[in-house]
Amino acid sequence: MFNKNHEFILWLLVALFAIISFIGAMPFAVGIAGKLSIIAISARLLFAISARLLFALIHGSQRLGWRRLGIMFGITCIVSWCYESLSIATGFPFGHYVYTSELGLKLGTVPLMIMPSYFGVCYLAWALAHVLLHKFDLKIEKRLMFAIPVIASFIMVMWDMSIDPASSTVKHEWIWRDGGGYFGVPFSNFMGWFLCVYTIFQFWAFYLMRSNEMQNCAEDSKKSSWYLVIIIYGSIFLGPISAVFTNTGGSVTDASSQVWPLKALYETLGLVPIFTMLFVICLAFFKVQKSTIGSK
Repeated sequence: MFNKNHEFILWLLVALFAIISFIGAMPFAVGIAGKLSIIAISARLLFAISARLLFALIHGSQRLGWRRLGIMFGITCIVSWCYESLSIATGFPFGHYVYTSELGLKLGTVPLMIMPSYFGVCYLAWALAHVLLHKFDLKIEKRLMFAIPVIASFIMVMWDMSIDPASSTVKHEWIWRDGGGYFGVPFSNFMGWFLCVYTIFQFWAFYLMRSNEMQNCAEDSKKSSWYLVIIIYGSIFLGPISAVFTNTGGSVTDASSQVWPLKALYETLGLVPIFTMLFVICLAFFKVQKSTIGSK
């Protein structure tokens, strides 16, 4: 259960992440960071990833305990690193791409910050999937063994659709060697993403269902703890929205020499989360609001 100190820290993380998301994705902020150095770019990303990760660790430890959460973190890091490394080497399942030096130190060919980034958003998607299915204890039942991973995977891919073209084609944090139809990102990336995160979630489901301690995972009676998950997930798309109104036009060329208008790119990335992520946020909010769990 959450005490006041934990809840205060979580709300603080939500506020900090919202500010980072809103300001950090603005084209002028990206340009300033780019002129400063690779270190500035890595620091900006590290702050955002750290805020999500800390939220997931604090929120998740209160619900599931550190042991279960640690195993889930390990599953996420191993599976995501394997899929990323495989795709960089072979093109399956995401497509042919390579990470640049802008994301810092690497484990093999994958930046170290990528795996914790997966976990931070995976936890949010996992919790939101429970909310959408009106389950507020985070336990796994046989009838939901596959439903929760599938729904959580869709929630994850919604996030990737709102950030990938800006992160790759514009910021060059990674480069798609053959380009792609979605502003330089290939169709295979999103199918591969679904496969990757579904694998993670399905392993989580198998582990949690077989855990002998799951009966000790208490249902949280505080609606505020669920609103925290909803709001921090919603804060993610503040970046794409802010970029819509602050971009200065121009164009960008991907690795396949295809030229993309920046106005079209940013407006598309603004529309996508409004009609995907925001829908999930609204539905989850109404689910929590109408639930029978207490408000205190």
